Amino acid sequence: MLRGLFPLLIWGNPVVSASVVRHACRIMSDPPSTSPALASGSGAPASGAGGHVYRRTLATPGAAQFMVPAFVGRLPIAMHALGTVLVVQDRAGSYAVGGAVAAAGALSEAVCVPRVGRALDRFGQTRVLLAGLAGHLLGVAALLAAVRADAPRPLWFLAAAVAGGCLPPVGTCVRARWSALLTGSALLPAALALEAAIDELVFILGPTLVTALVTLVDPAAGLLASAVLLGIGALGLALQHGTDPGPRSASAAPPERIMRRPDTRTLVAIVFAIGIGFGGIDVAMVAFAREEGLAAVGGLLLGMFAAGSGISGLISGARRPDRPLRARLLRSVALLTVGFALPLAGVGVAAMIPLAVLAGATVAPTMINSNAIMERIVPPQARTEGFAWLTMAVVAGLAVGSPLAGRLIDAGGARLGYVVPAGAGLLAGLTALLRRQHLPDDRSPADRSPGSGFARRWFAAQRFAGDSSGGGVVARLAVGPLPGRGADGTARLGGGGRRRAGTRPSGSGRHSSGGRHSSGGGDLGGPAT
Repeated sequence: MLRGLFPLLIWGNPVVSASVVRHACRIMSDPPSTSPALASGSGAPASGAGGHVYRRTLATPGAAQFMVPAFVGRLPIAMHALGTVLVVQDRAGSYAVGGAVAAAGALSEAVCVPRVGRALDRFGQTRVLLAGLAGHLLGVAALLAAVRADAPRPLWFLAAAVAGGCLPPVGTCVRARWSALLTGSALLPAALALEAAIDELVFILGPTLVTALVTLVDPAAGLLASAVLLGIGALGLALQHGTDPGPRSASAAPPERIMRRPDTRTLVAIVFAIGIGFGGIDVAMVAFAREEGLAAVGGLLLGMFAAGSGISGLISGARRPDRPLRARLLRSVALLTVGFALPLAGVGVAAMIPLAVLAGATVAPTMINSNAIMERIVPPQARTEGFAWLTMAVVAGLAVGSPLAGRLIDAGGARLGYVVPAGAGLLAGLTALLRRQHLPDDRSPADRSPGSGFARRWFAAQRFAGDSSGGGVVARLAVGPLPGRGADGTARLGGGGRRRAGTRPSGSGRHSSGGRHSSGGGDLGGPAT
């Protein structure tokens, strides 16, 4: 229920809500996790085509049983807010009132999400899902009754807040189950990338279903269908006890408050900036299509954005990690910074379609890496709460990005609205760059030492040269001129130690410190030969 709220307050049109009710819960099903081995690049999906990886992932015992109810239970994430807007608008005659009521539910959800995540870690999924489902259904029933009876407006907002605050976090529960089943497995990134692609499908099908039901059946049909589907999915997931990670042990110490950690705050800040971009892109894309006289194309543009994200997520999940996790996040955020600025170059609908795909393609890898780092930095007994904080960051970003883009569009046209995602991408990039020291560095000490890349190549060249007297010459030919050469013909290696050019230390080709430079403090590239 987290999308399409603030744009409605600006645009007052159901087309907007149908096209923008997509990203705020993206975090709920983006891949959150890799094992330490995978994060460092030492583990990877099995060799072969990506399709083989996904087939093996789906064959995980218990996966087929929880994926079906999880898909059904996630559809309401993209249906509830829009259904609320349309049923309220039918009675009140105002999209602004409908958007305000739905916004009350979304704000309530944002406040409750971290607490619900903490409860999932503490009590297990079954109890929390059933309790949340009961509260949500009561809230929906109260909202429909209040609207039908034309009760005082504050009761509408109160009922919407109850329904939103109790909305079961189905996506978070699914991520936790995959993590429990595949912890330490090379299939985990593929499993959670598959979840990201399914999530994009949900955010395309959900608003379409609501709009059709409201148009063809009854204004309340969309909200009722959302509640029924959530009941089926959440109940089916709660009954799958075999894959439930289970409650935290009563003897376990309570986890620390994870938002006190600088690494957690850094991730939340990055995702908050991305959420601002999501809100700006949604509003600007729809406004751009309307400005071009092709209002229906707004949904197509957002669909292309979603398709680009889903496909890139599947590709990312099937690839072998080629660098440490922090480096992957920094790279993906850098690409997102560029990608979120691409719509500024759209001069027409035809040009905007490929730009939307390319911009969307930068999203899933960034969210995958953000969630993976969150899993790494928080203890297992607080992992669900960590993912919930990222969800709240997206919601808060949407609350800023959507109205900000609307104001800019009202002032200067649709193209000006694309400044919001461009600025949000830049903010995410600067946050990641300036606070990168707070992110976990899973490189080995050899990789972190100054000059270590040169040193590894130098020793590799020396080993290749063998014990012949020309070894130093071969080394120089292999790696190029030695850095920091002084007038005495010595060369500095990394941390500042010296070695006579063209010579080797005494002994049979071993560094005197056993492969570690005496003054540089860093490993020079693995075991000595």
